[in-house]
Amino acid sequence: MTIGEALKHQRIRLGLTQDEMIQGIIHKSHYSKIERGIEGISAESLFKILFAHHIDVDSFLELIKNEYISENEKRAEELENKVRIAFNTSDKNEIENCLQEVLKLPGNKVFKYRIIVAIAAFRGQLDELSVGIKEDIIKEFTRHDTWLGDIDALRLFGNCMQVFTEKQLNNCISQILKQYSNNNASERMIERIAIICNNYLYYCYYYGYRNETNITNV
Repeated sequence: MTIGEALKHQRIRLGLTQDEMIQGIIHKSHYSKIERGIEGISAESLFKILFAHHIDVDSFLELIKNEYISENEKRAEELENKVRIAFNTSDKNEIENCLQEVLKLPGNKVFKYRIIVAIAAFRGQLDELSVGIKEDIIKEFTRHDTWLGDIDALRLFGNCMQVFTEKQLNNCISQILKQYSNNNASERMIERIAIICNNYLYYCYYYGYRNETNITNV
């Protein structure tokens, strides 16, 4: 879905005319051409329109993502879905095939680390992950200075908790809860934080972690 198509989709969903949608932010003739894909829209005008109608930016970007992301990113998403299905069906051969395909992808370090750890967990081989892999994952995570607001860094953390020490894990969880306990985050971010908390509780139970940072008081 293009930006114009997504704007039209949101406008119809809200039951608005084109005039009501643009609220004088841009000319109607220009907006009409945007919806039809004839002209583009500036980032400033786009955000003004989205904010004027309280349209969640992350949800909007999700609508248009496939139109603008690279073929490499599309392939990564396809493989992630295949891995998820293989996990659900316990298809070991398909999991191995997916792993080999993932390793062939250029770039996508975060994605590769997430899949490597997930497959190691599925195989019961987490303890066999090399020290080098664990160190690389932590380095990649800490490379994000603003990781608390970085969806990719949070996904990496949520999927690779096994490589963190108990102290590192508890410290990160405490920071996340402090950041988002009273924060109006997007639906996508709230979903990501919920997944992280769910994973954290699972690992606390499975590995017998004891929280030394007293996160219940955050």
